[in-house]
Amino acid sequence: MRLQEMEAALREFVAGLDPEALSVDAAVGLVDAFVSMEKLVAAGKALAARRVAESDHWRGAGERSAAHSLARRAGSSVGAAMATLETAARLPELPAVDRAVRAGELSAAQANEIASAAGADPGAQAELVRVARRDGFTGLRDKCRRVKAAAAPDEMARHRAIHASRSLRHWSDPDGAGRLEGRFTPEVLAELLVALEPFEAEAFREARAEGRRETFDAYRADALLALARAGRDGNGRSSGPRNTVHVVIDHAALLRGKAEAGERCEVAGGGPVPVHIMRSMMDDAFVTAVVSDGVDVSTVAHLGRRPTAHQRSALEVRDPECVVPSCHVRVGLEIDHVEPWSAMRVTKLDALARLCRFHHAQKTHEGYRLEGGPGHWRWLKPDGTDVDPRPPPPTRPADDDTGTIAERQARICDAAIARVEQYLATKRVGVGRR
Repeated sequence: MRLQEMEAALREFVAGLDPEALSVDAAVGLVDAFVSMEKLVAAGKALAARRVAESDHWRGAGERSAAHSLARRAGSSVGAAMATLETAARLPELPAVDRAVRAGELSAAQANEIASAAGADPGAQAELVRVARRDGFTGLRDKCRRVKAAAAPDEMARHRAIHASRSLRHWSDPDGAGRLEGRFTPEVLAELLVALEPFEAEAFREARAEGRRETFDAYRADALLALARAGRDGNGRSSGPRNTVHVVIDHAALLRGKAEAGERCEVAGGGPVPVHIMRSMMDDAFVTAVVSDGVDVSTVAHLGRRPTAHQRSALEVRDPECVVPSCHVRVGLEIDHVEPWSAMRVTKLDALARLCRFHHAQKTHEGYRLEGGPGHWRWLKPDGTDVDPRPPPPTRPADDDTGTIAERQARICDAAIARVEQYLATKRVGVGRR
C-alpha cells in the first residue's frame, strides 16, 4: 500500500535528519512541509476514526467508547479523542469545513473550534475558515465564541446556563503540583481578573527588582496567593485605587434592553453578557460602559502627552489585545503613540494603540513600525516590509470532480503521496549527517 511506503520513507528521512546540518532556509522549508503533512495526517486520522466509531468495532475490542479506543491508539487524552470524533461527525453537514480539513488548511485544534461553532450556526462556516487562515488560533477561538453566543436565541437563558455550570475545581498532578480550574460567567471572570491586576503588577515589580524574568502566568499565580492573603489578613487594598471592568454595548441595544443579531454587549476582552446583566453592573462605580456609537472618541484630543481617562477607557475597549496582527497578548499591554508625540504635540485616540511589552520594545528600540489605523494595523520590519504572521498556504491538487467518490479520493490520495515522495526525494540530498 502506498501509504505504508510513504510512512516508511518518512520514517527513514526523519531517522537520518541532522537539523544542525540544515541551512536556516532549509529548516524553515522543512517546518512548513511537516506542518502541512501534520494537518493532512490529522484530517485522515479523524475521517478514518469516524468510520471506526460508526462501526462499533471498539465494542468488540472491549473498549469503553470509541473515544477511549482512539485515545489508546493515539496516545492522547480521552477528551482530545472525543473532540476529534465530534468534529469528524459534524463534517458531513459542514461542506466548507470539510473541504478545508481535507485540503490540509486547518490544524486539528482549528477544525475542532470551527466545527463546534459552525454546528451552532452553519452559515458562519466559510467566514470561520477565512478567519483561521488569517488570524491564528486565538483570533479564531474568539470569533467562534461570538458565533456560538449569537446563535443562542435567548441571551438570558444562555447566561443562566453558564452560571448554572459554574465551578472551581482543584486537584494534584502526578508530580505533586496543585492545580485549579474554574468556569464563570464573563462578568464574574472579568471582576476576578481586575481584582488580581494590582497584585500582578506588584509581583512583576518584585521580580524585576530581584533580577528575575518569568512568565505572566507565573506572576498571576503569585498574584492569586497575594490576593488570598490580603483577604485573610484584612488588607485587601480597599482604600487604594481600583481597576475598572470595561463593558462595550451598542447604543440601540442599551435603549432596547436586549442585543439583537450583529449588536455587541460584552465584557471588553471577555465574552458576551445580557444587557440586563450589564445594566446591573453599571451600579458599580468601577464598571465603565463604553457606548459604541455615542461620543466619537476618535476625535477627542488634548494637548497633554498622557491619554485622558475617557481615551483610556475607550482604548481598552477598542484594543483588548496587542494590535500587532495575530499577537493576541492581553496581559501587560502598554499604550504607544503610533507617531512621536513630540511631532504632533496633541494626543488623539486614533494615533494611540496598545502593544504587548515585546512588540512595544521592538517598536521603541529596534526600528519596527506600526502603520494603518484601528482595525487595519500593519506591523513592519525595520526595512519597511510586512511581518506576515500567516502560515504559507498548503499546496492543493487541481479539482477533479469526475468518477465516483472512491475514485476521486484515490486520485487525491495518490497525488498527495506523490507530492510528499517528490519532496522527500529532493530533500534527501544534502540533509543527511555531515
